[in-house]
Amino acid sequence: MQLSGDVIVGVDGSDQSAEAAAWALKELRGSGHALRLVHVITPAHLEIDDEAELTETGRMVLVGLSDRLGDLDSSHPDGASGTEILTEVVVGDAGEELAMRADDAGLLVLGRHGAGRVNSGRIGTVSFGLPGHALSAVLVHTVRNGSEFDDPVEHPSVASGGGTGGIVVGLDTSEYAGVAALDAASLAVGSGRPLRILVGVDALGDREATQARAEADLAWLRDAYPGLEADIEFPSGDPAELLIDASDGADVVVVGKRGRGVFAAMTSQLGRTSSAVLTGAHSSVLLVPYRRDPRLGARSA
Repeated sequence: MQLSGDVIVGVDGSDQSAEAAAWALKELRGSGHALRLVHVITPAHLEIDDEAELTETGRMVLVGLSDRLGDLDSSHPDGASGTEILTEVVVGDAGEELAMRADDAGLLVLGRHGAGRVNSGRIGTVSFGLPGHALSAVLVHTVRNGSEFDDPVEHPSVASGGGTGGIVVGLDTSEYAGVAALDAASLAVGSGRPLRILVGVDALGDREATQARAEADLAWLRDAYPGLEADIEFPSGDPAELLIDASDGADVVVVGKRGRGVFAAMTSQLGRTSSAVLTGAHSSVLLVPYRRDPRLGARSA
């Protein structure tokens, strides 16, 4: 996907966060942006442990992961290596520290759960709460079909993201959905995967008008991304449930942080659909905030 700044990954020493960092590194190749690994020591830990000792432990976690990522980067078959990898250990609330650093980032990447939830299918507290507060796009990474650290020559299915199921995006008439569709198309083209567009007709009313608008949106996306392999579906049902069902065979589900009810939903940081998808999806989830994009004008026209 197109990135406007560095990619930040929250690292807590878990396999989930390491896999998330490896995914982020692959997405960064050729972008010219840096990968920033951030380990946060929470104040609660300082009540029972020495800060210097915790800081050194965190530093060693980041050094070890940085070395693994450097090896992964240099072994890539297309030679697009040399991504700058920066590390930082900070003391504070994990959600607050990562959200603050995400203000100017192109993307914030998190594992689905942290070190305290080994083999858990449930999403962690930080990974659930942070996407609604971060100003950047947030990807909550779920490992699918093997490790992101697999050799891309021996395991080509993981070379761009860990699976072969393609990218899914939920589309409605909102500008949030328009931005999400652009990012989903960029991610699909960049990874060489198909894009599956789901339009929940029940939530949008007039089926004929909805289908006409969606077909126009598909043409708009193909103009923006020549070579895009995409199809569009009009299933019946609750939009969140449709996207969760689609996540079973997907690499990434992309959804706008809010939808058509943006103003009514301002009391919550995520809309109902995006919150439900984040909790229930079986794949990675990319949550996209609104941003000004000149291509949206062509969509409206």
